[in-house]
Order: sequence, then C-alpha cells, then structure tokens
Amino acid sequence: MIFLRKFTTLLGAICLIAMIAITCAEVFMRYVFSRPVFGSSEMVQLLLGVLVFSGMFIVTRDRGHVNVSLFEPLLLRYFRRGYRSIFDVMTLLGVLAVAGILGWRSWDLTQYPETTIVLRLPMIWFLGGMTILAALAIIGAVAAMRDDKRETPPHSPQIDG
Repeated sequence: MIFLRKFTTLLGAICLIAMIAITCAEVFMRYVFSRPVFGSSEMVQLLLGVLVFSGMFIVTRDRGHVNVSLFEPLLLRYFRRGYRSIFDVMTLLGVLAVAGILGWRSWDLTQYPETTIVLRLPMIWFLGGMTILAALAIIGAVAAMRDDKRETPPHSPQIDG
C-alpha cells in the first residue's frame, strides 16, 4: 500500500506541476507574443482528469471523502458501527461504479477508437489510465474496510490475556 500511495501522490504532483507550467506558458505566450500554446486547454483538461483519479486512491484509503456532517455527530454517538459500515459500503459502491463506467468506456474505445479534438491524441491512453487509477481506489476502499475490522471497537472493553 505504501508503494501505491507514493506512486499516486507522485503522479498527481507531476500532473499538477505540468498543469501549472502549461497555464503559465499559455498566459505568457498569449500576452507577450500574441501566440497561445496550441492545445493547452486540452492538455490541462486531460492532466486534470489524471490528477483527480490519482488522488482517488489516497482519499478512499484514508476515508477522506467530502461529506455533510449534519447528522454525523448524532449517528456516531448512537449508531457508530452501523454508520461506519454504511459509509464503507457506499464508498465501495461509489468507486466500483466509477471504475465500472470508466472500464466500460475504455472497452468501447478499444472497439471504436477516438482521439482528442485538438491534439488528436488517442483517448484510450487517458481513459485507460483513469480506469486503472479508479481500480486502485477500489483496493483502497477494501483496505480501509479491512483495517477497520482489525481495530477494537471504541466502546468495547479490551481483554488482556
């Protein structure tokens, strides 16, 4: 898991740095030379997609998804085990759905290849990469659930033996 965390973090950092560099070059070239970088918006869009899905593993593994905590304190106080289980199951279903949809679309691209509009890059490379990163999020969700099972529930007495 440590390798996957480092790999996805590094991939996300590289994508973010590339997005910043492309955007800065675009602004500089547009205003100084009146010549924008060809395909820069498409490059940034593709990098953003990879960035989002590279962060999905870590967020899922650490249970860091954005949630509305309107009822969370009440549910955690009276329904802690059930709340965690529902949260974990919904997270797993969510990442399974995302990976399934991306996988289905990737399979479709193997049958009917498409390219990006401006740069004419094969879409299968990017969508396939996003599918693999989403599949890693499934591994992260299962690992988070497995680690939670190993911990002692917060309100149960520990037995020393």
